[in-house]
Amino acid sequence: MKKNLFLLLLVVSFLFPMTTIQAKADGENVLKQTTGVVLGVGIGPVVGATRGFVKGWLWGTDATAEALGNKDGVPHRVIGFATGGVLGAAAGGVSGVLMGAYDGLKYGWDKPWSAENFSWAGKFTDYDPFKW
Repeated sequence: MKKNLFLLLLVVSFLFPMTTIQAKADGENVLKQTTGVVLGVGIGPVVGATRGFVKGWLWGTDATAEALGNKDGVPHRVIGFATGGVLGAAAGGVSGVLMGAYDGLKYGWDKPWSAENFSWAGKFTDYDPFKW
């Protein structure tokens, strides 16, 4: 057991300096990038869930109304709003949370404190939570 622990410590002590040498050492940028990732992962899912919820509801309403035969018909849209809209909103909200966290990780380091970092880029309803 002690031998395995010693070998693990030896490997980590060999690999850790190599990873820190390759990292950027500019203190101000590292702080900005780190806070960009942390806040992006914290705020991005909330914004993504809200935008995904709305976009999913609109998408579900349109898809159901079109499947019923008339995309612009009032009864078709009402039925679509109550059925497909609810399912689309649930799927869009869940996917929006995951997409918001992904955006926080992806853009938090390269573009910290940007609209993309917080899943806020573009028009509110142009968000695509299903672009996986």
